[in-house]
Amino acid sequence: MDFKSDFAAAYPEILPGVISQNVGMKKIAEYIEKIAVSDGAVFLHGDTGTGKELFARAIHRLSGRSGQLVSVNCGAIPENLFESLFFGHDKGAFTGADKKQHGFFHQANQGTLFLDEIGELPLIHQAKLLRVLESRQFSRLGSSDVEVFSGRIVSASHVDLRDQVDQRQFREDLWYRLNLFEVVIPPLQQRRDDIPLLAQFFARQSQRIRLMPCALKLMQFAEWPGNIRQLKNTVDKLAVLADERHVTSQALRQLNMCDSDIDWASKVAMEIIDMPIHNKLKTIHDALIEQAVMMTQGNKSEAARLLGVHRKVIERRLAQIQNREVSV
Repeated sequence: MDFKSDFAAAYPEILPGVISQNVGMKKIAEYIEKIAVSDGAVFLHGDTGTGKELFARAIHRLSGRSGQLVSVNCGAIPENLFESLFFGHDKGAFTGADKKQHGFFHQANQGTLFLDEIGELPLIHQAKLLRVLESRQFSRLGSSDVEVFSGRIVSASHVDLRDQVDQRQFREDLWYRLNLFEVVIPPLQQRRDDIPLLAQFFARQSQRIRLMPCALKLMQFAEWPGNIRQLKNTVDKLAVLADERHVTSQALRQLNMCDSDIDWASKVAMEIIDMPIHNKLKTIHDALIEQAVMMTQGNKSEAARLLGVHRKVIERRLAQIQNREVSV
């Protein structure tokens, strides 16, 4: 295989820009591929750091729309600038408006308008957004010209908007407009098989470190409340702070990069039990050798003595492990 096909096999994209090997994520990807070609509004619900904007970009790319994707963080919109930013304005529309400016609706025409953290939008602005979605028309501030909005709306939130509707913090009629198709993006704790894959991908991007299997196992069973964003930040910090190119679980603990109190050994044992026999033996051998090398602080002769094997066995096995990681 050439480099591109080898890379694609090692880091499978289930959607453009979205890497996963999780069965549940693949089902979500199949659903997104179906709805992406429609004009219907899509609502993305997922915890902070799960990659909602990546999914919005994937939907836009799969839609085949000729316009651009315009991303808006609704939680960062100053209340007094909402109309100017969304609708645009003409020169002289208000103090300081020294030139004509197009807004988000115009910029996303024929494309996709991604409204991130839509739940942060005040009720008064929700009503203005709803009017545009219902009429598909808008006017710039200071202008009588009517423009048609033909863009597609993709919105997202880390909170349950149904609860906000019940608490009268979010308009029910707007919720139904935004929620023709809903996609729930699971947190990393519900797709732990993706953690080693993503960690290796981020490590490869850094071009500075390789994560050893023992480090990947520790990361797999750690808690990641910040999800993919936190995982990437951790790998990026490792790339700067790690003393060795090949990062072990000990290095993770020393740098306080993972929860050291996790009882991951029993979880690894359960995984090994479910493996085919040849994979069981290889996994056990690798784990024993890495643990012995870690306990002896890299002294291969001492590690060999602990395990009752020749030093060359340790060296050969470590070389095989490193070559396997370099190839992915």
